[in-house]
Amino acid sequence: MDMRRVLTEYATTGGVGVLRPGAGLDAVTEVLGEPRAADYFPNPKGTWSRTFAYGDVRLEVCECRRIFTVALSTWTGTVEVPTGQPGELATLASEVTFAELKQLFATAGVEWELWEPPTVRTQLTVVVGEYPQDVHYTFAVPDPATPDTATLHSVIAKDVEHAC
Repeated sequence: MDMRRVLTEYATTGGVGVLRPGAGLDAVTEVLGEPRAADYFPNPKGTWSRTFAYGDVRLEVCECRRIFTVALSTWTGTVEVPTGQPGELATLASEVTFAELKQLFATAGVEWELWEPPTVRTQLTVVVGEYPQDVHYTFAVPDPATPDTATLHSVIAKDVEHAC
């Protein structure tokens, strides 16, 4: 397993292995074991939605126990992602440039669109898929004159229209 595979899988399936929007938490738990509670998407304790994690892959889960967000922060240099075996995580180097992602997607035949916030010159986002189910690859752009050197900050797959 490597980061290129994880990023391509996000683009083609919306997540990492069984962790994807629309998946049921019970089915995921059967494959990967129990997740740990996480507080990345904070909600009052004991209410839904709730956040869980497998390594560095964070899940936002609604009251019907369906996953509607799968997020991975990559700015840390390494990430831990589930291998597909219960309790097993792989540590991967997570630094990927915009140029590398474009080449990866070209090789994999993944179609994408570029979204650059009109007032923020230090960020760009590659969007794969269509609203309301899409994946956002957000990059930190240290030098707007050389966007290909921008480094991946996070990947977030979501289904924003999920309703229980």
